[in-house]
Amino acid sequence: MRRLGDILIEQQRLTQAQLEEAFASKPRDIMLGDWLVQRKLLNTQQLGEALAEQFMVPYLDVDPASVDLQVARLLPEDFARSQAAGAISVEGREMTLAMVAPDNIETIAEAELMTGYRIRPVVALGDAIEALISRVYDDRAFARQTIVDMKFAELEEARLSGEADLNAVVVAEQEDAPVVRLVQAILAGAVTAGASDIHLEPHKPEMRVRYRVDGELQQVMTIPNHIESPVISRIKVMGDMDTTENRRPQDGHLTVFENGKRVGFRVSCIPTVDGQKLVLRLLDEGGQTFDLAGIGLPDADYQTLSQIIDKPHGMLVVTGPTGSGKSTTLYAVLEYLNCEDRNIVTVEDPVEFRLPGINQVQSDNEFGMGFANALKFIMRQDPDVIMLGEIRDSETATTAIQAALTGHLVISTLHTNDAVGAVQRLADLGVDNFKIAGSLLGSVAQRLLRRICDNCKCEVQANENLLRALDPEGTIDLARPFYRGRGCNKCLGTGFSGRLPIFEIMPVNPEIMSAVEAGVPHSRLRELAVRHGMVELYRAGLQQAIAGTTSLEEVYFKTAGDRRSEQQESMEAGRRETDRLATV
Repeated sequence: MRRLGDILIEQQRLTQAQLEEAFASKPRDIMLGDWLVQRKLLNTQQLGEALAEQFMVPYLDVDPASVDLQVARLLPEDFARSQAAGAISVEGREMTLAMVAPDNIETIAEAELMTGYRIRPVVALGDAIEALISRVYDDRAFARQTIVDMKFAELEEARLSGEADLNAVVVAEQEDAPVVRLVQAILAGAVTAGASDIHLEPHKPEMRVRYRVDGELQQVMTIPNHIESPVISRIKVMGDMDTTENRRPQDGHLTVFENGKRVGFRVSCIPTVDGQKLVLRLLDEGGQTFDLAGIGLPDADYQTLSQIIDKPHGMLVVTGPTGSGKSTTLYAVLEYLNCEDRNIVTVEDPVEFRLPGINQVQSDNEFGMGFANALKFIMRQDPDVIMLGEIRDSETATTAIQAALTGHLVISTLHTNDAVGAVQRLADLGVDNFKIAGSLLGSVAQRLLRRICDNCKCEVQANENLLRALDPEGTIDLARPFYRGRGCNKCLGTGFSGRLPIFEIMPVNPEIMSAVEAGVPHSRLRELAVRHGMVELYRAGLQQAIAGTTSLEEVYFKTAGDRRSEQQESMEAGRRETDRLATV
């Protein structure tokens, strides 16, 4: 068989000098073709054409999404992984088999023996076959689809035969009812996947089911529209919701036991133009513990936050978008403060985790226990520490500030982009600047970044544009290594597995207090906070990228929007100042 390097030179893809340099620099565990693509001396199509000539079989650019899963599953998972081969299609008695090494006669013979088909080998790139295998044999998603297909077949057979009404099947409590088993599979799949949310979205002609894993939505299956109503009704029954009400939003809660642990789901249902949309938030009810030292705070941030909450009265706010880990930080702070000589009371909507020794109140507007009213009642309960799940309106903000000014430690959350933005948000809610300055102890902004998968982590050169956008001062050397995940079966080809938090903490010292009271613009307040040692979110993210725990791209896309908002605010503040001077 001809050597790949000779073919590439003959095709004028490489020069002899380039080939020799590539051989000299190539790591032992990387194939020549993959190394040439990594070095950008070839693209994947050029490599594929050269491999086709080398092995004298066609080259196939495998698209995992277009491969029939049932065909691909004709090969056992262990065989497909060990031989780096994937079944692509079947025509008559012939199966097309994509292989990294299509000259392996033993692999071809064994595949023919196992499947009963005559094998037509084609050559494909290793990354493409690995992505195909990950998709085909992923129990977190596509194995669930096989279960769903089986349930649909049973339901359709029952519907056509007239033996059972679909809605009757739903409310029946037989554990072997198809819809019951289907819903159990969806819930169990989310727990196994480590998902934070399940989305059931009505569309035509099929309902889409997606899991949010590591902060990103991933489609795992589709449900035909004629099955949609029974599935929704089953979840409503489990969540103690009204199955006859389809026009109003509803909330519910259900609990399952999966993999030996108790898992709760908070259910939210809203009507849309195509039907009812459900979102289920997973809540681990298996006795989760919260430790302030263990939530990912750098040592300096831990010391800063500890000093803030060790004060006897005032307010701490935690900011960030939905799903940024604010609740985890709040619970960790409560656990840090929890002791026998403190009366700690919370108002939450909903109470997501039960904390021993802490008095937790469920907010309920229907019974006069919204955040603001509940806080007024709690003030009569001799509290030392009060936690409000969220400051949403002017009344709640005013009452919380008053509590902080009258000798209580108040902690809560706000929806702002950064730590400094908490000041403007409280002002927008009608709180006077001097009250904010007198009560605010500090604010924390946070984000969750996806962690690079350890199994497929590799070194890469920094994207110069991204690095300069995050580091306009040029303090970071462009030549230093950064990292990303190539994508593998363990991370479903995403290159990420798990998440890690980054924090931006602004303690309020006398100088910042004076600036808040004076109502200085956001940009100037941020400059002051940075001068006093606040590490901005994007800087905290860059530190993680340099450490190799996340990618530069992840930092940019999770924090660059905040920097753009800051720049816009700064420009608007400048224009306002110019207009003011023009009228003087």
